[in-house]
Amino acid sequence: MKRLVIAAGLFVATVSTSLFAQTMDVQANIPFDFRIGNTVLPSGQYSLHSSGNVLFVRKADGGKGGIFMTVGEDHPNTSTANGTLLFNRYGDAYYLVKVWTPDAEVARAPLKSSRERELASHIGLSETASVSLRTK
Repeated sequence: MKRLVIAAGLFVATVSTSLFAQTMDVQANIPFDFRIGNTVLPSGQYSLHSSGNVLFVRKADGGKGGIFMTVGEDHPNTSTANGTLLFNRYGDAYYLVKVWTPDAEVARAPLKSSRERELASHIGLSETASVSLRTK
């Protein structure tokens, strides 16, 4: 019985949180291969769906796979009306570091992978790159 009460409480908390979360569907043409965490994604057209602190990124052609990630809140949203993706480049490796969507007051930031932290400490940040988002 105690397990049932705990499970019901978790379910209600999850559902009530997501009821108030805004969702956003946007697309981006990313002209370089990039990484989200430990996952490498090829250049191309991408569809991004955000809801609360969850972001789903997949190829816009509806191909297999995609990546779900939890994102934390970061800097205030100062990007364009349509939103922006920000990437850090270390050598020839691009990592998604911030997502500014039109619906959010703050940027969303995926957690840095151990590899990205290692590259940042050894070779340092080469540059940043930004890609504009567009609504579907």
